[in-house]
Amino acid sequence: MVFLKTRKVKRTDYFYASESSVKNGKTIQRDLYYFGKNKPTEGGWKAVLSALEGKDVYAPKVPLLEKGQATRVEGLNGRMKKEFNEMSVTERQNFDEKFLNDYIYNTNSIEGSTLSKDETYFVTHEKQGIEGKSLKELYMARNLMTASKFLENYDGKFDIALVKKIHSIVQENIQPGAELGQFKRRQNYITGTDFLPTPPGLVGNRMSGLMRWHGKNSRKYHPFELAALFHIKFVSIHPFVDGNGRTARLLHNFILKKSGFVPIIYRVATKQKYYSALRAAQIYGGHKPFLDCALDEFAATYEAY
Repeated sequence: MVFLKTRKVKRTDYFYASESSVKNGKTIQRDLYYFGKNKPTEGGWKAVLSALEGKDVYAPKVPLLEKGQATRVEGLNGRMKKEFNEMSVTERQNFDEKFLNDYIYNTNSIEGSTLSKDETYFVTHEKQGIEGKSLKELYMARNLMTASKFLENYDGKFDIALVKKIHSIVQENIQPGAELGQFKRRQNYITGTDFLPTPPGLVGNRMSGLMRWHGKNSRKYHPFELAALFHIKFVSIHPFVDGNGRTARLLHNFILKKSGFVPIIYRVATKQKYYSALRAAQIYGGHKPFLDCALDEFAATYEAY
């Protein structure tokens, strides 16, 4: 049985999640999680119990991308690469500029930004604000452009250092400087669901595990499925105080890029489907709904071109 234990050291209370068991007639206690000086809130306690049971980790058993889906993804990818090769320099620049603006608009709108597509383009290309729009919305747009361009030119290791770097770019001028690229120190929550992300004391371990998982499974899964699974697992950990969704979608596309695939735009118009598919994996298990959602968004991104 897991219980909350208090240990007093020099008049200061320290809190632990501990387990009690009986072995050979003796009661044995084992500390499982350290809260520090702060007594956990009810939500924080539940998150630790959930994590100790492994509920914050989505562990897929087998690949679920169907052959027909893989063929569709590869066909669209091949067609777009052929289109790119046939474009003039100016045509490609125009395409990339439009795509990036659409990406920034949609991924920020999913997080609540009220900037229109036109306003998004304006604030990312002009050093001016827009009346009635918050500074956070302006920085969200500008930071996402910077992060996208950084990843487009990045050819280094895919590791925790890169994840933290991307978060620091995404959240610059939005979070305090000391929090940029730093894993959360307090329990956070995902609005609209009872799913509890990883508690702070386990984030480092979970993130290291996620990066190892990615390296070990890069050949087991089709790149399209690998990117989708990383996305699910990352947002389930929810390693940062804020900016997790935007960081996850950037890393999703980076994994696709590393395998020679064009990026995907998750549209604000299908936001509910996107969130429902994530919750299906987190709460009920099984990532097929998210794979289907990702394929629909990939198709919507490119079939119109």
